[in-house]
Amino acid sequence: MDSKELQTFVRDVKDDLKNLDGLVAYYDFLGNHNIRSIVFNPENDSSFFEGSVVAVLDQRYREFFRSKFNCEIDELTRVDILEIIMAHLPYIRKKFDE
Repeated sequence: MDSKELQTFVRDVKDDLKNLDGLVAYYDFLGNHNIRSIVFNPENDSSFFEGSVVAVLDQRYREFFRSKFNCEIDELTRVDILEIIMAHLPYIRKKFDE
């Protein structure tokens, strides 16, 4: 894979995270996984929420990368993806609070 393919992958991740309705519907977070009762404990601990969402999305994008390139994601690309996920956390939280 070359740098252009990696740039395309990163752009795909950003586009995916911009479509929060589709992402929530895909995982059915509010239905099957009952993420509201799992993530939002009585204190509404934001670090637990962030850790849960980051873990799910990190796994999603590692699998996506593996299926697209037939290899494991390198650490530099993974850090880039994690930074993108972290930047979108306020929007994801807002979506769950609706």
